[in-house]
Parts: sequence; structure tokens; C-alpha cells
Amino acid sequence: MKLKKEFLILGVIIAALTVYLFQRSGDRTRYTLPEVPVLTASDITKIEISHAGQSVVLVRKDGRWLIDPPGWTAAPKSVHEMVEALTGLTLTALVAESQNYSLYELDDEHKIHVRAWQDDRLRRELDIGKTAPSYRHTFVRLAGDNRVYHARDNFRFRFIGGAEELRDKTVLAFNQPDITEVRITSANTEAAFTRDKNAEPGAPTPGAAGLWKGPAGAAVNAVRLNALIAALSDLTCEKFIPDRSKESFGHPVFSVTLIGDKEHSLSIFAPSEADATDHPAVSSASDSPFVLSEEQAKTIMQDPGELLETGGKKEEKK
Repeated sequence: MKLKKEFLILGVIIAALTVYLFQRSGDRTRYTLPEVPVLTASDITKIEISHAGQSVVLVRKDGRWLIDPPGWTAAPKSVHEMVEALTGLTLTALVAESQNYSLYELDDEHKIHVRAWQDDRLRRELDIGKTAPSYRHTFVRLAGDNRVYHARDNFRFRFIGGAEELRDKTVLAFNQPDITEVRITSANTEAAFTRDKNAEPGAPTPGAAGLWKGPAGAAVNAVRLNALIAALSDLTCEKFIPDRSKESFGHPVFSVTLIGDKEHSLSIFAPSEADATDHPAVSSASDSPFVLSEEQAKTIMQDPGELLETGGKKEEKK
């Protein structure tokens, strides 16, 4: 009888604990995530990013994104990734209500504060913290809400960087098939390479050699010439040189002009210091002088004679 009584008491205790644990488990998920308003890429006309006491403002104008100030063109890929994160913002879970923001890098020292406008209307505002341990979520806090949430995707890295990092570093761009003439000056040698305007531009293979002619009709190494044109068609720099004018570098050690529907030019100068390997340069597509890496300069600065087939002659500069 005593044993039955003990089993009965034990059963009551187990039942009570089960109900208690079930209720606690239910309490953890008994919340509603805030509704994030729908926002499309075309809605966003201005983005402000603030981090560690510094801020960058991006403004969409005439189909381009500009860094305001100073009015530099922003890198399209970087802006696209930001807009994608802002329009695709999706909250997946409530993480904390304790306001211990440093755990999630949402404190004032570490957070990235982002605001997005549609004209004069503020459409999105949030703090971005660190990436969650899953590497598939980011800790965020919405404006006017003290709680911390998981947002889908890892996107903090998309908002890191100042004006220089976000600047579009494209310094020369053109459509390769449009080019019909290439003029190169290297040291004391210059040469002009022309393409038959009536011939269809072929692939950069030896079979395309007949499309190009060098000085005095010399045969051209089409593979090397087409590779040079390709390298120049979407050229980006390492960084810009803010404290120099384009006219302040003197005589270039290499220059190339490409003629198609319009004229494109690039001039490369000797390294500024004796032990430097990077090269200052200027181009027709950039208002500012810039720096090309040693590897970039080596790829571009080809002796005109090396672009001719064996037996071709260089044209000496007069």
C-alpha cells in the first residue's frame, strides 16, 4: 500500500514537471516578429551609413549612385549589394531583450547604423551587428525597438568601408569590338595598329591575325594585341591620388590611345619613389590621377615590337 502511494506521488510530480516544462518551452516561442515593410530597389534614392563616428552618404542621381560629397561615382557592385540587403531584410528570430548590445556588436562602438530614403521619406532604419555563429544570419536591431533579432543572410560586410573604398575604381572602359586603331608609345618607340573596318572582329586567336595590320602593313601578333585591348577595356586602379593634378607627372614612360566610336587614352609614369613598384597613371575616363599595381603595369606596358609577328619591324619615333 505504501509503495502504491509513493508511485502515485511520483506520478503527480512527473506530470507537474511535464506541464511546467511544456509551458516554459511554449513561452520561448510565444512572440510575434515585427513586420518589415516591403521595399524595392527602385524605391531607394539615398543611403546613409554611419560607423565609428564616420558616415558615408550615397545618392542616386540620373541613374548613377554618387558619394555625396564629394560627388564621386560609387562602385555599382557595392551599391547593388547594399540595396539587395536592405530590400531583402527578413527577420527570422528574436534573439535577446536584455539590451546587452556589446555581445552582438550592436553597441555604439561597433554597430553600423543604416538609413535608406525614398526621396525625403525615410523607409528603412536599422543597426547592423556582427555575423551570427551560423554565418547565415546577422544580428540586427530595428529603429525604435530595443530587441535584438536574427536577420537572414550574412550582410554586415556589405556596409563596411568609407568613401574611398566605395568609390568606383574603373579608370578605362570601352567595348572591345569597337576599337579599330591602337597607338602605342613606349620609351623611344611608337607604332600604330589598325583593324580592317570592313572585317568582322574575330576571336583573339591566331586566325584573327589578318584583321590587324602593324606599321607599314606588318603582320600582327593578334593574340597579344587582343589581350592588351581586353586588359584595357575594363581597367580598374588600386587607388586614386587625391593631392596631384593630371598634368603634374611630366613625361609618361608608356602611353596608349585606342580609337573606336570615341578616343580612349592611358598614360603610365615611372614610380614616384626609387624603391616603389606601383605606377602613377592618368586616363581619359578619370578626372583624377591614380595608381596601377606593378602587375597591371607589366601587363599593359608592352614593347610595340613584341606585338608584331616575327620579322616585323618597329617604327622608330622621330
